[in-house]
Amino acid sequence: MLTSNHSYLSAINPAVKLVTHVLLMIMLMALDDPFTTFYLWIFVLIIGIAIGGWRLPYLVKALLPYTFFFVLVFWMMAAFGKGENVLFHWAWFRVTEESIKNGLNLSLRMLGFVTIGLLFTSTTDLNKLIMSLIHQFHLSPKWAYGFLAGFRCIPLFQEELLQIKAAHRIRGYKNYGSWKAFSRYAVPLLTTAIRRSERMATAMAARGFTGTRERTYYVKPTVSRCDYGYCIFTLLLAGAIIFVVGNY
Repeated sequence: MLTSNHSYLSAINPAVKLVTHVLLMIMLMALDDPFTTFYLWIFVLIIGIAIGGWRLPYLVKALLPYTFFFVLVFWMMAAFGKGENVLFHWAWFRVTEESIKNGLNLSLRMLGFVTIGLLFTSTTDLNKLIMSLIHQFHLSPKWAYGFLAGFRCIPLFQEELLQIKAAHRIRGYKNYGSWKAFSRYAVPLLTTAIRRSERMATAMAARGFTGTRERTYYVKPTVSRCDYGYCIFTLLLAGAIIFVVGNY
């Protein structure tokens, strides 16, 4: 669930912030040098700490679960990659300079994707994002409010799944097979989801929601100079880092 941490970055228009972060990811995808990728990742970290409201304990808690996966990807690329300058060779392990470079670049790129995505999700409110998509990206209200309702139902599904599991334990059910456990949980969850969707559709229709664009809005987000400034300066600084480090 997208929730804002009430930092300076949370005041930036979500649509502009989304475009900025997507362009950052595209720039990250185009890099083939691990040093440039590393400095661009550090740049994103600085943004999160300076204006994103990040603290060191939060960063450790958020990025630590992915560390093992990054190390595993690096080792697989380094130990089983291709290259001519062999540094270490034993049994089926063949480590080369090229494979180490590719492994570092790929693992740092994945770390950058996670950090950029975390910077967006930790500073963006779901309601503001939906409203911004409607007004800035001209997304149909029918689709927008459908996405919003779907996101709001995710915590409810998690709570209902815990209740179903607790009820089955009380009644002595045991999970002998994964397929039986899946069907035992999926059927009541699917039934509840259909009932809830019908109630939500009826409630929205009763309140005059037709999905057309000609309707009133409680909040109409706009794009300000600060939003344009964040987008322009972030992309310019990222481009400068890529240019300077790439030509160093």
